[in-house]
Amino acid sequence: MKINKQVRFYVYLKSKLGRNADLLNFFILQELGTGKYVLPDLCKQLEVSRSNFNASLIRLKKAGVISYSGHSSNGILLWWIKKSVEDEPNYKTNAPRWVIVNKDNRKLEEIILGEEDTWALKNGYNAGTFKNFLFGRYKCFDETYELVKSIHHD
Repeated sequence: MKINKQVRFYVYLKSKLGRNADLLNFFILQELGTGKYVLPDLCKQLEVSRSNFNASLIRLKKAGVISYSGHSSNGILLWWIKKSVEDEPNYKTNAPRWVIVNKDNRKLEEIILGEEDTWALKNGYNAGTFKNFLFGRYKCFDETYELVKSIHHD
Protein backbone atom coordinates (compact mmCIF):
# COMPACT_ATOMS: atom_id res chain seq x y z
CA MET A 1 0.00 0.00 0.00
CA LYS A 2 1.24 3.45 -0.91
CA ILE A 3 0.46 6.32 1.48
CA ASN A 4 -0.95 9.38 -0.25
CA LYS A 5 0.47 12.88 0.09
CA GLN A 6 -2.13 14.05 2.63
CA VAL A 7 -1.53 11.08 4.95
CA ARG A 8 2.25 11.67 4.65
CA PHE A 9 1.59 15.27 5.72
CA TYR A 10 -0.37 14.06 8.78
CA VAL A 11 2.46 11.69 9.71
CA TYR A 12 4.94 14.56 9.28
CA LEU A 13 2.81 16.78 11.57
CA LYS A 14 2.52 14.08 14.25
CA SER A 15 6.28 13.61 14.19
CA LYS A 16 7.06 17.34 14.14
CA LEU A 17 4.57 18.42 16.80
CA GLY A 18 4.95 15.50 19.18
CA ARG A 19 1.86 16.39 21.22
CA ASN A 20 -1.58 15.11 20.38
CA ALA A 21 -3.16 18.30 21.77
CA ASP A 22 -1.08 20.42 19.37
CA LEU A 23 -1.96 18.12 16.48
CA LEU A 24 -5.65 18.39 17.32
CA ASN A 25 -5.43 22.18 17.65
CA PHE A 26 -3.65 22.35 14.29
CA PHE A 27 -6.48 20.37 12.66
CA ILE A 28 -9.06 22.63 14.31
CA LEU A 29 -7.27 25.75 13.02
CA GLN A 30 -6.93 24.16 9.59
CA GLU A 31 -10.69 23.61 9.55
CA LEU A 32 -11.45 27.14 10.81
CA GLY A 33 -9.04 28.78 8.35
CA THR A 34 -7.18 32.04 8.54
CA GLY A 35 -8.71 35.11 10.12
CA LYS A 36 -9.04 37.09 13.33
CA TYR A 37 -9.88 35.12 16.44
CA VAL A 38 -10.74 36.46 19.87
CA LEU A 39 -9.20 33.81 22.08
CA PRO A 40 -11.64 33.86 25.02
CA ASP A 41 -14.58 33.38 22.64
CA LEU A 42 -12.83 30.74 20.53
CA CYS A 43 -11.65 28.77 23.57
CA LYS A 44 -15.14 28.81 25.04
CA GLN A 45 -16.60 27.47 21.80
CA LEU A 46 -13.89 24.80 21.56
CA GLU A 47 -14.32 23.93 25.24
CA VAL A 48 -10.59 24.27 25.96
CA SER A 49 -8.71 26.32 28.51
CA ARG A 50 -7.36 29.56 27.16
CA SER A 51 -3.92 29.07 28.74
CA ASN A 52 -3.50 25.60 27.20
CA PHE A 53 -4.75 26.74 23.81
CA ASN A 54 -2.50 29.81 23.85
CA ALA A 55 0.52 27.65 24.77
CA SER A 56 -0.38 25.33 21.92
CA LEU A 57 -0.59 28.28 19.49
CA ILE A 58 2.91 29.35 20.53
CA ARG A 59 4.27 25.82 20.00
CA LEU A 60 2.54 25.55 16.60
CA LYS A 61 4.04 28.87 15.54
CA LYS A 62 7.54 27.85 16.73
CA ALA A 63 7.15 24.54 14.86
CA GLY A 64 6.50 26.54 11.68
CA VAL A 65 3.06 25.12 10.95
CA ILE A 66 1.07 28.34 11.50
CA SER A 67 1.84 32.04 11.42
CA TYR A 68 -0.10 34.67 13.27
CA SER A 69 0.29 38.18 14.55
CA GLY A 70 -0.87 39.23 17.99
CA HIS A 71 -3.61 41.72 17.29
CA SER A 72 -4.71 42.65 20.78
CA SER A 73 -4.45 41.41 24.33
CA ASN A 74 -6.99 38.69 23.67
CA GLY A 75 -6.98 38.16 19.91
CA ILE A 76 -4.79 36.90 17.11
CA LEU A 77 -4.75 37.32 13.38
CA LEU A 78 -3.98 33.88 11.97
CA TRP A 79 -2.61 34.51 8.49
CA TRP A 80 -1.02 31.23 7.38
CA ILE A 81 -1.61 27.52 7.98
CA LYS A 82 0.74 24.90 6.55
CA LYS A 83 -0.96 22.85 3.83
CA SER A 84 1.76 20.35 2.92
CA VAL A 85 5.23 19.26 3.98
CA GLU A 86 6.74 21.63 1.39
CA ASP A 87 4.52 24.61 2.19
CA GLU A 88 6.32 27.59 3.77
CA PRO A 89 4.96 31.02 4.70
CA ASN A 90 5.97 34.04 2.70
CA TYR A 91 5.51 37.11 4.86
CA LYS A 92 5.47 39.53 1.93
CA THR A 93 2.67 37.66 0.14
CA ASN A 94 0.75 35.94 2.97
CA ALA A 95 0.80 38.47 5.83
CA PRO A 96 -2.29 40.58 6.43
CA ARG A 97 -2.27 44.08 5.02
CA TRP A 98 -4.26 47.22 4.86
CA VAL A 99 -4.99 48.91 1.56
CA ILE A 100 -5.26 52.68 1.60
CA VAL A 101 -6.03 55.08 -1.21
CA ASN A 102 -4.64 58.54 -1.74
CA LYS A 103 -7.77 60.56 -2.56
CA ASP A 104 -5.76 63.10 -4.55
CA ASN A 105 -4.20 60.72 -7.08
CA ARG A 106 -6.30 57.53 -6.47
CA LYS A 107 -3.07 55.58 -5.91
CA LEU A 108 -3.53 52.43 -3.80
CA GLU A 109 -0.90 51.42 -1.26
CA GLU A 110 -0.57 48.19 0.70
CA ILE A 111 0.76 48.33 4.24
CA ILE A 112 1.77 44.94 5.62
CA LEU A 113 0.99 44.31 9.28
CA GLY A 114 4.11 45.17 11.23
CA GLU A 115 5.28 47.78 8.72
CA GLU A 116 2.80 50.53 9.63
CA ASP A 117 5.35 52.43 11.76
CA THR A 118 7.87 52.38 8.92
CA TRP A 119 5.30 53.69 6.42
CA ALA A 120 4.24 56.49 8.77
CA LEU A 121 7.77 57.63 9.56
CA LYS A 122 8.88 57.37 5.93
CA ASN A 123 5.97 59.60 4.92
CA GLY A 124 6.46 62.11 7.75
CA TYR A 125 3.54 61.09 9.96
CA ASN A 126 3.17 60.20 13.62
CA ALA A 127 3.14 56.39 13.83
CA GLY A 128 0.57 56.25 16.65
CA THR A 129 -1.90 58.49 14.84
CA PHE A 130 -1.45 56.49 11.64
CA LYS A 131 -2.10 53.21 13.48
CA ASN A 132 -5.28 54.69 14.95
CA PHE A 133 -6.42 55.39 11.40
CA LEU A 134 -5.54 51.88 10.21
CA PHE A 135 -7.36 50.27 13.11
CA GLY A 136 -10.52 52.22 12.30
CA ARG A 137 -10.44 55.11 14.72
CA TYR A 138 -10.60 57.69 11.91
CA LYS A 139 -12.34 57.51 8.53
CA CYS A 140 -9.76 59.70 6.84
CA PHE A 141 -6.09 60.37 7.53
CA ASP A 142 -4.47 63.75 6.90
CA GLU A 143 -7.48 64.60 4.69
CA THR A 144 -5.71 62.53 2.02
CA TYR A 145 -5.92 58.81 2.78
CA GLU A 146 -8.90 56.52 3.14
CA LEU A 147 -8.94 52.90 4.19
CA VAL A 148 -9.99 50.62 1.33
CA LYS A 149 -9.30 47.26 2.99
CA SER A 150 -8.65 46.47 6.63
CA ILE A 151 -6.62 43.54 7.92
CA HIS A 152 -9.91 42.14 9.20
CA HIS A 153 -11.10 41.36 5.66
CA ASP A 154 -9.99 38.38 3.60
